[in-house]
Amino acid sequence: MNKKAVLKKIDKLAQLDKKRRTDPRYLKIMGFLVAKGFLYTNKKIQLRPNEHIHLNDAIWAGRFVEPRILEVLPAAYERFNNHFSGDADTIAKFEQVIKSIRQKDNQSGEYYGISMEKIRPWFFIRLRDRRSKSFDKRKVSKTFRFQPETVDILKNLKDRTGQSETEILEKLIEAAKSA
Repeated sequence: MNKKAVLKKIDKLAQLDKKRRTDPRYLKIMGFLVAKGFLYTNKKIQLRPNEHIHLNDAIWAGRFVEPRILEVLPAAYERFNNHFSGDADTIAKFEQVIKSIRQKDNQSGEYYGISMEKIRPWFFIRLRDRRSKSFDKRKVSKTFRFQPETVDILKNLKDRTGQSETEILEKLIEAAKSA
């Protein structure tokens, strides 16, 4: 290829990229991801924190416009799955990625060309939306059976300290861990 052919090809790709960056599918998913705090952009983009996203549109935007979308998409789906919809196969792929991240042992493999090592950190970042918790900060529900006297002591401690019963038990466990 000569210099003119290369420049012509680059110009054509630049025009195609410019067209794709104005596509509503791209603007919708980027507006959502930027509003939630997953991604940042230098360009002015309308924030869409309550947008409903079709997964196939998000995958298209990640494959053809912005690869970072594919890195954060599984984590965004896991945290905000009510905002996403898609066919059963696509949802099954997302569930498989999430299951793989939860198990921690199978970190090889990729998702649309993005390695699991690049996807994994997005499950553990803190977002601007404090209502959404990362994998490592989520509470786990456990049920215990206590003697009635123990329950009375726990209630008395709760009344005296103003803390919840869970906070009291967590502090006791932390104290026992550090001792």
